[in-house]
Amino acid sequence: MSKSNLERKIAVIFVADVVQYSKHMENDEVGTLRSYSACEEILLDLLKKHAGSVFNTAGDSVLVEFNSAVNAVECAVAFQNKIQEKNSSDNDDVKLEFRIGINMGDVIVKDGNLLGDGVNIAARLEALSQPNGICISKSVYDLVIPKTKMTFNDLGVQKVKQNEFHAFDILLNPAQKRKIKSRTWGTRTLTSFMAIAVFTFMLVTSTLFFLNQNSSSGQNSDSVVLLVRPFDYVTSVDDKRFVADSMLTVFVAGLSGYEKLRVLSKNTSLLVEDENLTDTEVAQRYGANFILNGSITVLGDDMRTSVELRNLTTNEIQFSDLINGQTQDLFDLQDKLVVSVLSSFDLEEDKVRVSNEGIETIEELRLLHFAAKEREKWTVGSYPAYADAVDKLFALNSEGYTQNVSQAWKYHYKMRLGLCRNEDKKNGSTNCMIEAIKFVDKALELNPLKADAYLAKSYFLSSLYLLNRDKERMMEWGGLEKAAEVAEKGYALISDDPYQFGLAGEVFTFTNDFEKSANAFAKLFKLDDNPGDTFTQFYMISSYLNNDLEKMRELAFRIIETNNSREVDTCTKPSCGNAAYAYLFLIYEANQNNDQKKVDEYLQDFRSVRNQYTREMWMSRDNPARFIWKEQFEKITAMMDQLGWSSV
Repeated sequence: MSKSNLERKIAVIFVADVVQYSKHMENDEVGTLRSYSACEEILLDLLKKHAGSVFNTAGDSVLVEFNSAVNAVECAVAFQNKIQEKNSSDNDDVKLEFRIGINMGDVIVKDGNLLGDGVNIAARLEALSQPNGICISKSVYDLVIPKTKMTFNDLGVQKVKQNEFHAFDILLNPAQKRKIKSRTWGTRTLTSFMAIAVFTFMLVTSTLFFLNQNSSSGQNSDSVVLLVRPFDYVTSVDDKRFVADSMLTVFVAGLSGYEKLRVLSKNTSLLVEDENLTDTEVAQRYGANFILNGSITVLGDDMRTSVELRNLTTNEIQFSDLINGQTQDLFDLQDKLVVSVLSSFDLEEDKVRVSNEGIETIEELRLLHFAAKEREKWTVGSYPAYADAVDKLFALNSEGYTQNVSQAWKYHYKMRLGLCRNEDKKNGSTNCMIEAIKFVDKALELNPLKADAYLAKSYFLSSLYLLNRDKERMMEWGGLEKAAEVAEKGYALISDDPYQFGLAGEVFTFTNDFEKSANAFAKLFKLDDNPGDTFTQFYMISSYLNNDLEKMRELAFRIIETNNSREVDTCTKPSCGNAAYAYLFLIYEANQNNDQKKVDEYLQDFRSVRNQYTREMWMSRDNPARFIWKEQFEKITAMMDQLGWSSV
């Protein structure tokens, strides 16, 4: 059926959903079903009186169509009042509570079902509603306010993905009055996935001479410390595995940034999985007292999602849910689950979420995920598949913010692999960075309030300076001063994103603002228990340049411990000598302190590391330290020339 032949109409949509239905079922399945059946009878009786008709059900949710907004809200109020009466007088142990959302809007009629934004917004109003509450849109409010004596509470404008709506609570009693910050939900799930797809790339490529990742962990004394485990994918076919992979990023980003809740970083979650740590070991090593587990099952377009939040101190399940749905509803499902987990900590109204324009479909998520996986391979051979995925993503929406940022980083990746020089040996790399800036400028036009685009641009500007440092064009793009200016704008917009703080720290190091660099890296390390070696090394360099040798030593040992315990055994690239590189700084500090015993010890360790960092690597054009901080790094060069880079 063509779009022009779709049957459309205006309808009032009523959505009701049971609060914590899965938890009730887990505790008392028979009692829950009995109580739900009684509540259903109450609703069906009221629908007859108010001319409402059920057009769809989904587990514990009921979707109803009304022709009258007044009928819909009067039915909702009567239903909530009767449920309250039932719960207060019924001897049943299972006392169910409902949330209700009501919207009036354009809907599509298909096979007896109603679809479209009119229905979607009603569902989102239901999620916004309080237990025993009713939340309505302004379109409903405007119609019922002059015709009823109900009391309303204005919640302001809310935004979920592409839908923006003004919401009101119907106050059944004064205790329901609340204040919610106007906020953006929905595609925060894709903001977080972009963090893995774009900023993991930054983590891997953001330095021109360091490539490795991973570091050791820290402890925190917060009362609530949560680890989100990677979700299990329990389907034999791998074509939807990215759905399960995206859940880790969604929950870490969605639950982070709250004063009363500390969420361990995604890097820590992956390290825990890699080392196969038990819950007890996670609690001992990281101080976690809550674990979030989950699984995804996908068969065709059908999807089953299971989530469980366990209190490790009491070994009790604090929250659990099992939801059957469609893959096309993934983003809404992710939102609902994140809000439910926050609600279990009494935190769901504490924070504003920032949407990520441009990513709206499961196919776009798939392409973003595939591109990230191909890029992680860091090979010339993987570049065509990566670039193809980024280009297809861009073709789906060339006006999307994420699409343009992804295009920008594609050109940076191409430059780092040396492919730009294949097209033009003299100016190819510079031309690629100019293209990257064009795309990131487009992203900033689409949304000038996003930190990541400013930080990407500042990094590209730094790269242009480095690529042309011995040419007349060196200052053509504003040099490091312009990079610092753009980085400042991005830094001011960061909101609890460790990758963004790390990238800002790198740019501030490049631009010789070591105090700001230290502050940015300190925030990164506070948010991420296991930041990658790239950021750790830049923090070490910044500390060295700032003459903070104590911090420099701490970071050097951190890099050495990580590399010696995990990465060195699997890393085969010549540039994987991060542990050896860290030893250079320890040797320098010991030499400055005239501690010959330590100099000899560190020098022997430096020469023994499997992945050596050679003088040729140190002096290569790919090491910008020699040029930006020439005087400081010549001290290390002279010292090592005297001591000897190798034992041969």
